[in-house]
Amino acid sequence: MRCLGVFCLLLIACAKQEPPVQDPLDYLRVGVDPREETAAIIRELERNGFEVGRRIDEENYVAFDAVSGPESLVRIVTSRGVALTLEAPDVRWPERLWVSLSAAERPDFDRDGRRDVLVAMRERERTCLAWAQVDRDGFATEVFRPKLEWGDAPCVIDIDPAWPRLLLEVSVPDATRPGARVRVPIRATAQGWSLDDSARAAEQWDSEIAERRKALQALGTRPDASAAERLRAEIDWLEQLRTAVAPVLEPADDGEEAR
Repeated sequence: MRCLGVFCLLLIACAKQEPPVQDPLDYLRVGVDPREETAAIIRELERNGFEVGRRIDEENYVAFDAVSGPESLVRIVTSRGVALTLEAPDVRWPERLWVSLSAAERPDFDRDGRRDVLVAMRERERTCLAWAQVDRDGFATEVFRPKLEWGDAPCVIDIDPAWPRLLLEVSVPDATRPGARVRVPIRATAQGWSLDDSARAAEQWDSEIAERRKALQALGTRPDASAAERLRAEIDWLEQLRTAVAPVLEPADDGEEAR
């Protein structure tokens, strides 16, 4: 009888199995519908006087801009909710006057079939571009971040939608005259973003330096010490940046850039 009792207990134990432990990652896969969440956000913004402008609908995210008087904003909404917000005015960025989705052709940096988001950020004398991409998990991240050694007050002026290349404007560090700025070509490689020393970028480097030398020569007939000092500082910084990397001669579209 004792053996029979033990056998029955074993049958009960086998029949009544414990439910599997819930994987915490399962909860992370349960999020909001980006379009429904966007609709709710827009309704709230409109109740507060905002007018929605440009909108982007991708497979896994929605991006839009909105404005109310002097206030402007850009938001990216994913399955995780609002993944990115840019606003103007912003006390953290006093030079930023206005933000909106850029009308420029959007690149696809990681070639995943979903185009990235370009945000135009207007300042007093220029408009800069912010470049963000959204991954399959709903995270929005910066695609490009400039290096400190390239110069101060960096501003992305133009982005090549077909290749990981861009044009970056920077202020000359420690310039004695205000307003000393240069534009330098940048490209992505397997090692990250770097100054573009390819044959394709040579024309940009040459043009930046040649224009300033020509302007400097033109000042010979009407001396302007301030302008001349600024131009010399810009020429010196361009030449310093260009010689910081060894030139590499390669075909224009060699396919070696980072994807």
